[in-house]
Amino acid sequence: MNRLAGGAVALALGLGTNSLLGPLALGIIRYRYTPSYENQAIALDAVNLVAAAPLLLFGAWLALRGSRIAGLLIIGPALLTAYMMPQYILGADYVGLDGNNERFFILHIALFILGWMLACMAWSGTATITEPRRRPGFALLMLLVAAFLVLRYVPVLVSVWSGAPTAMYLDSPTAFWLIAFLDLGIVVPVAVCAAGGLLTAAPLAERAMRAVVAWFALVGFAVAAMGWTMLLRQDPLGSASEALVLSAFAALFIALAVWTAREAHMPGPVKGVRNEPTDHAS
Repeated sequence: MNRLAGGAVALALGLGTNSLLGPLALGIIRYRYTPSYENQAIALDAVNLVAAAPLLLFGAWLALRGSRIAGLLIIGPALLTAYMMPQYILGADYVGLDGNNERFFILHIALFILGWMLACMAWSGTATITEPRRRPGFALLMLLVAAFLVLRYVPVLVSVWSGAPTAMYLDSPTAFWLIAFLDLGIVVPVAVCAAGGLLTAAPLAERAMRAVVAWFALVGFAVAAMGWTMLLRQDPLGSASEALVLSAFAALFIALAVWTAREAHMPGPVKGVRNEPTDHAS
C-alpha cells in the first residue's frame, strides 16, 4: 500500500473512531462545550462518518489504482480534519464547563498532524490541467470565497466592538475567536493568493484553488449540517435562514468540487509535463 493510500485509511479510521466516541454515538468523549456547540459537534461527527471517512477510503482505493484524482478526493477530508481538530482542543471551556475531552488530547493532536501530513501528500500528487481561458473564472471564485468568509464575520465583529455582542458570540467567545482566526488568518489569504496566482499563471495557483474548493465543499457541508442539527434539536441559537444560506453555498461548492475532479480526470495536458513534438523525419 502506498503512503497516500495508507494515510487516507488511517485518517478515515481515526475520524470514525473519534466520531463514535463523541456525543453523536457513545458519549465517551464529553466535550467542555455549551449545548449549542455540542449540537455542532454532533453534526460534525455525523459529517465525518457519512462524508469525510468514505471519501478518504474511496481516495485510498483510487490511489492504489494510480488514479490522477485520488489526491483531489483525499485533500478535502484531510484539510477538514486539520481545520476542525484545533476547535476540539482549543474551543473547549476548561474552567467553566464539565467534560473530559482533555483526556483525548493525544487522539486529537494525532489526527491534526495526520490531516496536515496527508494534505501535503495529496497536494503533491494532485494533477493540474492547463486551462488558461478558465483561470479568470477560477480567480473570481477564490475572491468570492474570501469575500463570503469576511462578510460572514463583519456583523459579529461590529457587534463585539460596539459593546453589544450577539447571542452566538456570548455562547462561546473562545470558540468564535478560534474559528475566526482560522478563517480570516489562513483560508482568506490562501484564497486571495490563489486568485492572484491564477491571474498571473503562477505554477501552484491551480492546485491551491482545487484545495480551497475541496476544503470549502466539505466545510460548507459540515457547517450547513450544524445549522440543521441545531434546528432539529430546538437549539435557541438555531436559524432556519442561515441554515438555508449555508446549504446553498455547500451545494454550490460540492458541485464545483465534483466538476473540478471530473475535469482533472479527463485526458488532457498536465501542467508541468512538457509535450515533446514528434519527429516524423526519416
